[in-house]
Amino acid sequence: MIKDMKTRISKLNIDFDFEAYWEIIYLILLAFFVGMRFLLSTMFTIYWPKYFYRTLTVIGVVLVLLHLMMAKDISKKEIAAMLVVTFVFMMSHYVSGYDFLVDLLILILGAYRVNFRNILKTYIAVWSVLLVVTIIGAMTGLAENLVFYQDYVEGVGFARERMALGICYPTDLAAYVAFLMLTYVYIREEDITYLETGIMFALTCATYYITDARTDFIVMLMLIFLTLVTKIKYTSISKFIKKTAIRKGILTLPIVLVASSWILTGIYDDDSEIWLKIDAVLSGRLAMGKVALQNYNITAFGQYVIEKGFGGSTDWPDNYFFIDCSYISMGIKFGIIFLILIFVIYTIILKRCLDTRKLFWCIVLVVVAIQSATEHHFIQYWYNPFLIIMFATKKKKANYKEHNQYVKIINLN
Repeated sequence: MIKDMKTRISKLNIDFDFEAYWEIIYLILLAFFVGMRFLLSTMFTIYWPKYFYRTLTVIGVVLVLLHLMMAKDISKKEIAAMLVVTFVFMMSHYVSGYDFLVDLLILILGAYRVNFRNILKTYIAVWSVLLVVTIIGAMTGLAENLVFYQDYVEGVGFARERMALGICYPTDLAAYVAFLMLTYVYIREEDITYLETGIMFALTCATYYITDARTDFIVMLMLIFLTLVTKIKYTSISKFIKKTAIRKGILTLPIVLVASSWILTGIYDDDSEIWLKIDAVLSGRLAMGKVALQNYNITAFGQYVIEKGFGGSTDWPDNYFFIDCSYISMGIKFGIIFLILIFVIYTIILKRCLDTRKLFWCIVLVVVAIQSATEHHFIQYWYNPFLIIMFATKKKKANYKEHNQYVKIINLN
């Protein structure tokens, strides 16, 4: 059927190579999706045109389908992988009701044969512009600057003041900065300079001072440290990760983090002083995860979960409930099959990074996995661009005739 459609289209003699222009079309579509979702996470009051989101989604589906139908030499393995991803994503979407899964599916399939570096550069451009606009908006009164006061000390006052600078919550602002830095390191790789890492450190300290987001502060410091060590000792580390035990340790880390999150949450006991102290360090994440496990069943394709957090307001919500751990959140909201698929793919991506000795890529993917154990942004594509890596290419210009020589299921070369 697809071949027949291609033949009919070719008979029209239209002098337009859709596939050659697809990367530009895709990057524009990506900018719209990421920009829209970013703005929804700010305090700006935006009156979107009626059916704007639905129209954007339909346009995305039509364009991606056309791109895949016109794609040359697409392999059976790639088609099979796309069908599996589409089935699981759409089932989770229809069962759970989360619309952004359709957005993510469009971006994952649309990234087929698109230069992943250009995808990341688009992310950086959108984030940079919108972060500056949002911060200026918060400083000029166009958007509310939410300020949270925590840890009240008798006779002293509040020990912690946290600002969101136009974003809906301080931690979300810190997460944007963290993923901006992760994306930058991924693009720059060994070309990153000491000056750039110094600027990253200054940005990390400034973000911590403004937001008091301790998790992202640790994550950003970890990224800077690992980047510097890898840059200094690149050859030694490259040989070091060839060892079988080290490779296995890196490859199993995401799965270990997922399993540990579920086990620790499951055995958490709020009657134990030890557990209460551990959970205090984690800002109540274990307690909220345990509530989620108690109130919602684990299903194949998820369910809609009503959460009440701080986002968008400084008032303490009635019956506060929010799942911070990405792995618990994904398993409950989108289903256990969805969670398994995502981390099988993530492990394959990590393996291909190790096989090609892309050390800086490995650093970024490992740090994202660690960060996601305590934050919920792993599946949110407007924060985390690395899930879109599945069918993208790293080549500066995709050679369609040679494409199948280096693409299996996940393509990083």
